Amino acid sequence: FLFATTEVDKLPVTVLSRCQRFDLKRIPAPLLASHFAMICEKEGVAADAEALSMVAAAAEGSVRDGLSILDQAISHADLVGSDDGRTHVSADQVRQMLGLADKTMQRRLLEAVLSGKGNVVLAEVAQQYALGIEPIAMMRAQMDVVHRVTVTQIGGIGPDVRSTEEREALEAWAKV
Repeated sequence: FLFATTEVDKLPVTVLSRCQRFDLKRIPAPLLASHFAMICEKEGVAADAEALSMVAAAAEGSVRDGLSILDQAISHADLVGSDDGRTHVSADQVRQMLGLADKTMQRRLLEAVLSGKGNVVLAEVAQQYALGIEPIAMMRAQMDVVHRVTVTQIGGIGPDVRSTEEREALEAWAKV
């Protein structure tokens, strides 16, 4: 008999005392992204590295959830965009599918918050909401940017920074 749960704290002690317990750990996002890249290669699907990173982040450490998201991204992908006619999963398509804000908007929003420009913050949020980006997704994105700035302050730029614009912004905020 195998009993699996993500809410161990809700189980009675009488049940827990009669079980062998195996706590499974989350898979790091970079490892998930490389796994998804290998799957895409084997399936003959072209995928942007940024798109695979977004899928891995959305999976929150779960291979199974990530594969479901990747499958959905592939089914919504364009057949054009790849030189060899393969299905192509783009970062913009995954961002739209997941309802995520783009990194440029995230940086603009944080800059407006840090500058105390409330009217710019409200306008940016309204514009993103009109595009279908959920406010909770914008908040998560802002928390991620702040986390990345903090990591940059403590340990330097991580290997997952994809653009020089992002690198420059993180370094500038880290100096403040």
